[in-house]
Amino acid sequence: MNAIQEWRANVILDPWCLVEFADNTEALFGFAIKNNATGGLAWMRSSPVEWMAEDGSRARTMTGRRYSLGRRITVGELPSEEATYAFAIMMTPRLADPRLAPAITVDLAIAVWWVAACKMARHLRSDAPPLRDPKATRKFIAANLRRYLSRPGRRLL
Repeated sequence: MNAIQEWRANVILDPWCLVEFADNTEALFGFAIKNNATGGLAWMRSSPVEWMAEDGSRARTMTGRRYSLGRRITVGELPSEEATYAFAIMMTPRLADPRLAPAITVDLAIAVWWVAACKMARHLRSDAPPLRDPKATRKFIAANLRRYLSRPGRRLL
């Protein structure tokens, strides 16, 4: 068996981008179709990248997680409002170039709970509350948190 056949990904990201941080490390940001640690189906940031295949199809991070990578995008190509806010929450504070941060129009404290609600909704196969309705977001989380967390391997963020 060769190295490619032996590769067992802990995480599958599609789409994804590689982002440089102010401390000169790089991390992956993308949508986890699969994540053995969190259940996936959410936008996520990796720990610093230790190795990446030349073709960009695989990466390993400093924590030893192995990533299979789908379609590469740029920050400017984030495909949804949820992706944009997840990036702002997880990546913007550490960016090497703050000008790469996407423009946002909602307070990040509200956005944190909304992004978590979006992840919950996907796992529970329900509709997420609207971003600009913090009351609906709080109500959604309160009504669904116990059911979401009772599923094996689930955590909110």
